Amino acid sequence: MDTTLSEASPVEYELDLHATADELAPKLEEALNAQRKNMDVQGFRKGKVPLGLVKKMHGEAIGYRVAEQFVQEAFEEEVEEADDLEPLGQPTLVDLNYELDADLQATLRFGVRPAVELEDLSSVEITMLDPEITDEDVEDEIERLRKEEADLLPLEGEAATGTDYVNVDLQRIDPETDTPIIGDKDEDLTFFLDDDRLKEELREALVDRTAGDTFRVELPQEPSAHEHEGHEHPHEQEHDGEDRLYEVTVNEVKRRDLPPLDEEFVRRATEGEFDDLEAFRNDIRERLQEAWDERAREMAQGEVIDKMLELHPVPVPESVIEGYLDSFVKQVEEENDGERPEDFDEEHFRQRNRRDAENQGRWMLIRDQIVEEEALEVSNEEIQAFFAEQSGGEEQVTAQQIEQFYQTMPQMMEKVEQQILSDKVYDFLFDRLTVQSKSRDEFEEEMQQQQQQRQRVAR
Repeated sequence: MDTTLSEASPVEYELDLHATADELAPKLEEALNAQRKNMDVQGFRKGKVPLGLVKKMHGEAIGYRVAEQFVQEAFEEEVEEADDLEPLGQPTLVDLNYELDADLQATLRFGVRPAVELEDLSSVEITMLDPEITDEDVEDEIERLRKEEADLLPLEGEAATGTDYVNVDLQRIDPETDTPIIGDKDEDLTFFLDDDRLKEELREALVDRTAGDTFRVELPQEPSAHEHEGHEHPHEQEHDGEDRLYEVTVNEVKRRDLPPLDEEFVRRATEGEFDDLEAFRNDIRERLQEAWDERAREMAQGEVIDKMLELHPVPVPESVIEGYLDSFVKQVEEENDGERPEDFDEEHFRQRNRRDAENQGRWMLIRDQIVEEEALEVSNEEIQAFFAEQSGGEEQVTAQQIEQFYQTMPQMMEKVEQQILSDKVYDFLFDRLTVQSKSRDEFEEEMQQQQQQRQRVAR
């Protein structure tokens, strides 16, 4: 067998292989005999079919499998001897020239881990949200919980306010003929007028209306249902700037009847954990603080990744990109009960998500380099702490039970270890970068300025 290893790109190599028919013969005969044992052909006892007949019936398919396996073993042997190469992703067979009882010629392409030189991060700045929960935040959360428990009371002849619940029909109107468009009607749409997702035009039009009112309003058009991968709802917030004319019929208006803020409400809201209002407020404050702290860290992690990708334009092997794209496709299937949507265009999907896959691959390379240089490891104590946090101190499901569940699935345990390792990488980077803390008001103002800037660039 002759092999040649050559560099196709800074992150890809090709293995050219030539093997003679004599070299393949033992493996081919072994595979044919294995097939023979399972064959049941009329006129012959099971497993006693002449080898020549086996070859005639299945030789081509078996020969191809033998050739593929031969190439794979040659690749593994070659890579094992090349200490300076670390393959990434799955190798791709770009050429296989083989016929039964003939020589084999093949070319295999595979990605390799590129060298990653970490940049000095001391002068790189990121923004970290420093959220402080206010009394107003606590009261807003209590109000939200009361709204969830509120009864809805029908209003008889009373106009809707900006917080009421309405049931409406939306009939689209052709402005040229001033007639309803058949088949373009949404009936029994229900929503609260203080829902943030509601179009402002529709909200304003419904305030001060009563049950039985009919009126017309122009509403911005939604993006196509194909873009949203779901039904088109004229009452949602996003739009593409065009208007459509609708006739709105108000079927019903209801108002929330909020439960009193008393000990009984506290017991219901906390499932009996508290009945004291101040203890309830303190618990809400702690929970909100914890949620905001987690959100702040996640946003900072995203900014860290963006900075690291910008500083390290490392080439990513095609095999790695394709591996991430494969995982994206699999995620689509999992979200659709194991099947792809009927209108799913995989080629378009892969093309549209290619940049994201490349960035994820690049971040993996950078992250792995940090892990190696800093000798980061996951200890058993850290794994135990992870499971203890997952249990949340609950008596029903202990940390040990959660760990036992994870251990039944090795892939899940690997994910746990990688998550802990990633947290260590982020901690390392937060320590090396210059972190500017900002209040929620400052942070939101900065985000608005960035959004406005992006909109100006888009124009």
